[in-house]
Amino acid sequence: MIAPVMPFLSDHLWRNLVADGPESVHLAPWPDPVAPDVELLAEIAEVRRVVELGRQARAGSQLKLRQPLRRLVVAGASSSASGHADEIADELRVKAVEFGDVDASELRVKPNLPVLGPKLGAELRDVRERLARGEFEELDGGRFQVDGRVLEPDEVIVEHVGRDGWALASDAGLTVALDTALDDELRLEARLFDAIHEVNVLRRETGLELTDRIRLWLPDAELVARYADRLAAETLAVSVETGELRLERA
Repeated sequence: MIAPVMPFLSDHLWRNLVADGPESVHLAPWPDPVAPDVELLAEIAEVRRVVELGRQARAGSQLKLRQPLRRLVVAGASSSASGHADEIADELRVKAVEFGDVDASELRVKPNLPVLGPKLGAELRDVRERLARGEFEELDGGRFQVDGRVLEPDEVIVEHVGRDGWALASDAGLTVALDTALDDELRLEARLFDAIHEVNVLRRETGLELTDRIRLWLPDAELVARYADRLAAETLAVSVETGELRLERA
């Protein structure tokens, strides 16, 4: 692909990387197209859906990505997606990813007023109150029974709402639930990611390259005591000490 516009570089790469082929890339024919791996593409597409729904759940609960969370539960995904649990965990910054039923939502059913109102008339108020109190039975096919009345799927509005401590997002049979409970360890780790971000911003403001080794001072004594090695590794610092925020080239 690069041969027409970078002939010398492409030929150099060819001679060093291709053991069985023409002497020069410029003597080689275009390669035959390879059929795409449909199963792999579908698998990765589903993983991307899980990640996108996880981001939606984070946004809905106003939890920034720099705040680590304990776990994510995924329901409705194929078994192949479970092989990418580590990648999903990294993308969404969660400690663990579980695949199975999501017992973190509440089912809320409301009457579809434009459809159900003309049908029930004065009885609509009673049905509406019973639905609000959860006095209904879920039937097959998206139907619900309320005080002996069967409501069809188009006569109700169904919502799955996360319980306290959970954030949910769903789409086309796939549901993800984020455990939003925070503890001191998770809050401290969030401060770690905030500090790394702040140091990288300060690098740019002081004219240092991202590859420059530095000496670093941070005011958060607890953070330095707990994560000094990780701070050093993430910021390329040869030393991390407690003090007013500053850095200098090592």
